[in-house]
Amino acid sequence: MFISLFLIWIPLCLFYGAVYKRITFAHLIKLSIVDLDHGPVGNAITQALLLQNQPSGHTRAVWQESNGRFHDSRDVSEWVRLNGWAALVINSNASQQLELALARTTDNYNPEDAMTLFVSSGHQPIIYSLMIEPTTETGLGLATNAFAVKMVQEIQSGNINIPASNDSPQKLAALFTQPVSYRQVDVAPFTFSIAPVANLFGFLVGTLCIVGPMIGWKMALFPFYQRVRHRDLWLAVVALILAWSTLIGMYGALSTSAFRGPNYSKNALKYTVGRFFSLWGTITITLTAVALWLFSWYTMLAPELIGLASVCTILPNVVSTISIAELAPHFYRWMHALPYYNGAILHR
Repeated sequence: MFISLFLIWIPLCLFYGAVYKRITFAHLIKLSIVDLDHGPVGNAITQALLLQNQPSGHTRAVWQESNGRFHDSRDVSEWVRLNGWAALVINSNASQQLELALARTTDNYNPEDAMTLFVSSGHQPIIYSLMIEPTTETGLGLATNAFAVKMVQEIQSGNINIPASNDSPQKLAALFTQPVSYRQVDVAPFTFSIAPVANLFGFLVGTLCIVGPMIGWKMALFPFYQRVRHRDLWLAVVALILAWSTLIGMYGALSTSAFRGPNYSKNALKYTVGRFFSLWGTITITLTAVALWLFSWYTMLAPELIGLASVCTILPNVVSTISIAELAPHFYRWMHALPYYNGAILHR
């Protein structure tokens, strides 16, 4: 009974402690603003987004300027794909194109050409849906609306001259009510729908496939402890675990290459031989690290405590992939060292 209670409550404490008041650490998530325009549009949108950081407290992601760090949109896209959550690029010549549209010298003005929002929905799907997506949608909506109001006020005060035109009232109203907008680009190799499957469930199923054989090895190797040197026995176990992890890692890499369903991201990197082996190696190393840790506990513990060691090892690794260490209390920052966390970063 006592062991059963431990099996239930200790893992639950680890889980709930890691996600406790996660929203209070949302300010540690940074969203970048890259102003390539350096004009009225870029300045107004940047200031409107930065002002939203002050009254929101610590319950939302924070906008920050990243000017001078990137040369063009491709640099921003690659950075978001590898490391970032989201980045807003205010495209070059955004102010100039708006001025031409107001001066009636162009008929092909599209407000969405002014800005590009690069996001990575597969970076961490749960955090993205809870914190990143609401912040970007609300923030950019408020910023673009504020810019439209300011532009209309400038027109009414005479600071912006609008020449006479034969354009329809609907076209003029559309230009005044939405002078700038943005186009969203998801650069994640895995889209939101399959990102949890690609990382979490891949590692979890692989680990469960190893746990069963390791429990059998513990029982089968017991007679050899008095006949074989412990060094040789441990080397044999490490070789078995590595071979089994390599086999499961190959299946994981093959399943990734075989999946090309309708939800697979169009921005996914081209699947080459090198990337196949990199995925294979990532999954193999992750599973091997978890399996060696588990088997060391299996060797030292009595059979009735194997379940406790398994759950207390696997559950923190799972939490490190469904949440992020930055949004956990400081005690849980050790999740940065867990195999699932690092394997997920390499895998994505």
